[in-house]
Amino acid sequence: MKPNVGMVYPVCAPVNTYTPGTSITYSNGSVVSEARSASISWDRSDGEFYGDDILLDTDNGVTGYTIDFEPAGLTDSIRATLLGETAASSEYSITDAAAPYVGFGYIRVMRENGTSGVTTTYEGWWYYKVQFSVNSEETRTKERTLEWRTPTLSGRGSGVQLSSAATQTFAVHESFATLSAAKTWLNSKASIT
Repeated sequence: MKPNVGMVYPVCAPVNTYTPGTSITYSNGSVVSEARSASISWDRSDGEFYGDDILLDTDNGVTGYTIDFEPAGLTDSIRATLLGETAASSEYSITDAAAPYVGFGYIRVMRENGTSGVTTTYEGWWYYKVQFSVNSEETRTKERTLEWRTPTLSGRGSGVQLSSAATQTFAVHESFATLSAAKTWLNSKASIT
């Protein structure tokens, strides 16, 4: 893996249809905002099988993941898309309904110092099925030293079964030589035209 030096172009798309064993489809996606950070924690099974007092086998497969994503800000409509807030005229209501599942992705800017100099590549990431929430928000007065405040979205991701095989797929990624190629790939995942 190359060192990560940046993050750009976070996108999302509401899950439209999904039946296990078939492909997943999305409604028209959107660019979320400018990206500030994303932190992924992979959940893994931790099964150990012993016999004759020794470890015979282990299972460390992925069972899910959590994402903490900090955008530069959210418009009302993007917030509604990600969190399931309902719109009536110009008002948005927060209800007891569960947040919708969305596909979510972004581009990691990677840099490597090789024999011919520094090479920058762009790594597109797409997470198939995530449910986001905002668990806390803080608002404060403007003081002499301005403190920028942005929301942090907490997402819980699950796998999808994209074929007749029993394998669960959680995310996919691909590296590109140019930012525009990475954006084109991500736009196709998120149904952004």
